Amino acid sequence: MESVSKTQTDTAKRPPTTIVRKKKTRFFETYISKVLKHVSPENGITANAKQQLNSAICLVSREVARHVISLTEIAKKKTMSEKEVINAFNVVLSGDLAREAVEHGRKAMDKFEEVNKVKGSSRQEKAGIVFPPAQTEKFLRNFGYSKVMVTSHAPVFMAGALEYLTGVILESAALSARQSKRVRITIRDLEIGVRSDDRLNALFLRNKIQLLGGGVIPFIHSSLMTKKVRKKRPKKNGADDGKKKHRFRPGTVSLREIRRFQKTSNCLTFAKFPFEKLVRGVVSEHTKDSGIMKVSKDVFIILQYFVEQKVVEILKNANFAAVHAGRVKLMPVDIDFICAVSEGTMNPYQKSKDISNEPDIVGDDDLEEDDDLEEDDDLEEDDDLEEESDDEDIEDELVNKK
Repeated sequence: MESVSKTQTDTAKRPPTTIVRKKKTRFFETYISKVLKHVSPENGITANAKQQLNSAICLVSREVARHVISLTEIAKKKTMSEKEVINAFNVVLSGDLAREAVEHGRKAMDKFEEVNKVKGSSRQEKAGIVFPPAQTEKFLRNFGYSKVMVTSHAPVFMAGALEYLTGVILESAALSARQSKRVRITIRDLEIGVRSDDRLNALFLRNKIQLLGGGVIPFIHSSLMTKKVRKKRPKKNGADDGKKKHRFRPGTVSLREIRRFQKTSNCLTFAKFPFEKLVRGVVSEHTKDSGIMKVSKDVFIILQYFVEQKVVEILKNANFAAVHAGRVKLMPVDIDFICAVSEGTMNPYQKSKDISNEPDIVGDDDLEEDDDLEEDDDLEEDDDLEEESDDEDIEDELVNKK
């Protein structure tokens, strides 16, 4: 009994075991709100927009670090300095955006050199920036897989340039939020802010960076806006003089629907249940041998956003192809053409009937050519008849002589 009581008291005195979980590194996500307060203090930002902007900055950082490492190896140097970082930013960015980012990075580096002797403060406080150089140093060191040394100025310069780039994106997104009479910046504002700026749009297109759920920029082609002159039909005799039902001009309702759908393009369009059923069927087909694989709800949402963006992109390019062909209506030929060009499967020696089974549209020029061909055939038939009549006359003359 005494031994049991001792063990009970010992277990009671022991502290409860706690599971130590590793802290997730979110890179620049916690510092985006601080940059926003410097750029636009009256605006906030949603969690989804913050996460996606953080992912976009990380992708740009990886691209810059890749160029820095390759430039260091080309120069046969064992230590990467701010010179390689400057050249890498000039390669990744372009025009005024690259020049201003480099200037902002140099200011941070110069201030860091002046206050470097002061102890008890972090590197970003010495450089007067928000983004931490410790995070940019991870990218430059390739997360420990690179053997190249890094100077103390290179991470500071990179952090200052990335902070400027983030400020430009947030400034354009805040302007879009103010125009929509909203305080918090959403993913829709980020998409419109990036696509409306030519420099940022070129950066995102070059590095293939997409924002999920951002929608599309409101745009209607000029060929759809032109109004055709309609001829008034004369009234028939005995027609009712009563009130007729109001009819819109052709294309008015379509333009109204285009504007409405473009405004709400940041929402999902496909039904969720059939889409999830289709994805589960595809996953089960590919995992027959390995066993049952479960898919989380977040994966379904991300996959649906990606698929809808791809469909919208194909339809947009197909619409441009239809406009180029002189048509307003979209046809299956345009979608086949865009898919073949994007996949690189277009064969120049392929017959037109293999591409589409649509009938050829006959124009006025084709009709004129057919008429000319018919006239030539008639002339040839007349010549043949004249030759036959001449041969018959010669035969009659020979018979008479005999």
